[in-house]
Amino acid sequence: MSTWNVVSVFICSALLVGCVQTPSKESSLSAALKSESTVVSASVQKQSKAAIINQIMVESGMDEGIAQLPDLVAMGFDQQPVPPIGRMEYDAFRKNLIQAFDAEKVRGIVVSYLGDHYDHERFAKLLAMLRTPLAKKMTALEMTASTPQAQHEMMQMGSIIMGQATPERLELARRLDGVMNATEMSVDMQMMLARVSVTNINKIVPVAQRMSDMQLENMLAEMRMQSLYPARQFIQLNTVYTYNSVADDELKAYIQLHDTEIGRWSTRLMWDAWMSVSERVAADLGEKMNKTYIENNAF
Repeated sequence: MSTWNVVSVFICSALLVGCVQTPSKESSLSAALKSESTVVSASVQKQSKAAIINQIMVESGMDEGIAQLPDLVAMGFDQQPVPPIGRMEYDAFRKNLIQAFDAEKVRGIVVSYLGDHYDHERFAKLLAMLRTPLAKKMTALEMTASTPQAQHEMMQMGSIIMGQATPERLELARRLDGVMNATEMSVDMQMMLARVSVTNINKIVPVAQRMSDMQLENMLAEMRMQSLYPARQFIQLNTVYTYNSVADDELKAYIQLHDTEIGRWSTRLMWDAWMSVSERVAADLGEKMNKTYIENNAF
């Protein structure tokens, strides 16, 4: 089920867009940030919670990133070998997978999670950060790099991109991964979805090829272990590719701001929101697979 390695990483690519975007040079921009934060906080006092959340969805790039998900999932799936099931079942699985990542549904899950965990003061600070000039610059770069076309180009030229990166840039990519815990979280989402997929596909393969519960658990554990390295490599590649035009000093400060109180809080919030998405998508996928062909085709 190598399909899930690719799908998870593409989800992580979109997720990077959703995490807090912050200004880079803390020393030079700290005063401006505080000033803008105060102004924005005052301007949103009379706005509804829904209005503030919607602004964050737009200005963080999450809305545009979520809109890309079905195409990214389809592209990732189509690049993988066909699993040992019939063509009809394979086509049904592909359709169910893409439908499970319906952009409107995914957006609804994220918005609902943010609403349930709304903190007016912190959300106002996050919105202030999103509106700083450098935050807008970083968001624009991330959105450009997260389109299916850009991701395809990145994968095609991955070895060249990484070969041209300086040791300093590679270290910064590793630091950004570390401060965001991106590898671990992307693999956690991957495995949540993989469990549903493997369990349900196991019901429709020939009896002689079907795995026991223990074999399934062992396979999933092995999948997780084997997924960590490629996920980490992809995230570092994505970082190098996305921020290619950004100076090392800017990227260093960007990493530092992810490690501030508001940066850590907002990153954690967005990861948890996307874990909620993964849970719902996994449940939806399992239900769709069951209704589409498992009930009628299980051996």
